[in-house]
Formats: sequence, structure tokens, C-alpha cells
Amino acid sequence: MSDFPTPPDSSGSFAMIETIRTIFDAMQVLRKTCLSHGFRYFSVITLPSAISGDDTSIASLATISSWPPELIAGYDRLGLAKNSPVLDQLRKQITPLVFDIEDITRRRPGEEPQNANELFSSFDLTMGVYFPVHDNHGLRHAVSFVGDRDPLPVEELSTLSLFSTMLVEQISRISVADHAAKSVLNDREVEILKWTAEGKTSPEIARITGLSEHTVNHYATIATKKLGCSNRTQAVVYAIRLGLFK
Repeated sequence: MSDFPTPPDSSGSFAMIETIRTIFDAMQVLRKTCLSHGFRYFSVITLPSAISGDDTSIASLATISSWPPELIAGYDRLGLAKNSPVLDQLRKQITPLVFDIEDITRRRPGEEPQNANELFSSFDLTMGVYFPVHDNHGLRHAVSFVGDRDPLPVEELSTLSLFSTMLVEQISRISVADHAAKSVLNDREVEILKWTAEGKTSPEIARITGLSEHTVNHYATIATKKLGCSNRTQAVVYAIRLGLFK
């Protein structure tokens, strides 16, 4: 008989990963998984090869995070990323890193242990776990969950480790798809979508650009197909999300 409670059923989380198409989708899947396992906050960070420079911050490392803004601001104001025992250890191992916050902060120099403990305790955080993951480009990431729950049994660690690997792989695919979408549109196609986003009709865009209305519609149709969208409105929304309109 195990001393730990039965871990939650994560089959739903695995199924949801396949539905992720945007970073917002990934946030929703992470939020549900985080709460179902009794954690408070989650994050996905990209690990540098080494922490160097005084400007390194958790805000710059995090791809996705549900940490409260006050926690992030406090962490970076105190410069806790620079001497983080967790980040240092994550560069050395590929297995899950489970830690007690009070124990691990003792490894920090100077006044950092007290500052770190005061910060995390103000958010009722006592423990956490990081799952190191390599994406299909060889970059090192880590999916983390923090909270004040009991230690994780092996079965739950294994489940969340597989979940983290699948999640990062899906996020990596999204990034590749977004990069590809940015690269396939030429300047004129972006211009037409930008005017469309500003509410201009095809005749109005034709007058602005000096093109014929037929040519405007042609560019809009081609751009829509390249972005994998079914209509011009969807293409405009996708282009805005990609940051194509400067």
C-alpha cells in the first residue's frame, strides 16, 4: 500500500496536447494540468547554456508562465536567477528535479537564502518540480510546477515527465509553423492583409496601393491559402498573432 494518494488521471491532459494550436492553447492545457495535480503555478523556460550577466531574469527565460507578476518582479528585482541552484542543476541532469524551496535556497550565497525564502513563502510556495526537456532543435527547456503539496510519487513524476516532453514538442511545432508562415508571405501580401486589418475594402485598398481590385483580391487569396486559413478574416487574425504588421 502506497503512502501517497493515487495520482490524478492525466489521460485528459495527454489528449488535450493534440488540440494545442497556439501558445494560448498551451497555457490552458498547462493550467488544467497544474491544478489537477495540486500545484499553484506553472512555467516553461528555455535554459541558457550558462547563467551570465546581471541582466539575466526569469522573465526573459520563461516562454509560458502563470507566476503572478508580483512574484516574477520580486524574483528578478532580487536577481535570484543568477545564483539559482535549480537552474544550475537543470543544466547538469535530464531527470526530473524535485526540490524543497527552503532546503535548496540554503545553497545560495549571502543574504539570498533569506530573501528567496521570504519571497516564496509570501506566495505560500514550499516545493516544486522541473522536468528538463530537449526540443527537436536541440534546445534545452524545462517545464515546472510549484506549490505547497506533498511529495510526488514515482508514478506521478513519470506521468508529468511524459506530459512535459509531449507539451514542449507540440510548442516547438507551433513555433516552427509560425516561423514558416512568416517566411512564405511576400511584402505585397502582408501589405494587403494589413490594410484589410484596418478595415479597408478591396476597392479602397486598390486606390491606396495603385493596384487593380482584381490584383488586390488575388494577393489576399494567395496570402490566405499560404497561412492555411479558410477566409480573409482568419488570415488577418493569424497575421496579427504572428506580428506581421509592424
